[in-house]
Amino acid sequence: MKLPVIRAFRRRRHYRLSWRRRAKLLLLDLLGREESPERVAAAIALGVGIGFSPFIGFHFWFALGLAFLLRLNKVDTVLGQFAGNPWTIPPVFVVGYRLGNVLLGYGEAEMPNLPWDRLFHRDFWQAFRGPAFAPRLSSFLLGTLAVAAVIAFVTYFAARALLRLYHRRHPRVAARASRKRRESARGGLRERRESPSRL
Repeated sequence: MKLPVIRAFRRRRHYRLSWRRRAKLLLLDLLGREESPERVAAAIALGVGIGFSPFIGFHFWFALGLAFLLRLNKVDTVLGQFAGNPWTIPPVFVVGYRLGNVLLGYGEAEMPNLPWDRLFHRDFWQAFRGPAFAPRLSSFLLGTLAVAAVIAFVTYFAARALLRLYHRRHPRVAARASRKRRESARGGLRERRESPSRL
């Protein structure tokens, strides 16, 4: 079986590509430019949603694992999770914690203030210590997961709209992407037809 050559490194008959152009082509292919806008947007949205989830320290691994499971572009998903960073996560966590309190019906009397200065340090769990440990933690987890899911949905529709616009403005890219999808679908069908005869 002959492996396909990456487009950035294919030999050209009429003109040679500069290394700068090759690097750009390679990056665009890694970002799934030739996949459907829906699949690329789903990969980006998944990464962004994981990046804003409360599981600090595991974002990269969750993004990579879910991208493998869902067969999405790994580069898009991993890059998307970097949307959750020290500048963007704190306001999301604050809103998520308050939303969790509202969703679970905790009032201010039974829920003391959360020490936010400890939340982003090594002693992460120290922020939840005290008599209200379970309500604080459950409010934080539920609220931040809900906010991360909303951000992921918004990201999906925004990315899909931008990618569809890109495909409309670059019809050759859209045609190449649809041709590549058809070829991969035919290859998968052929493999499934041939697999019983190999047994």
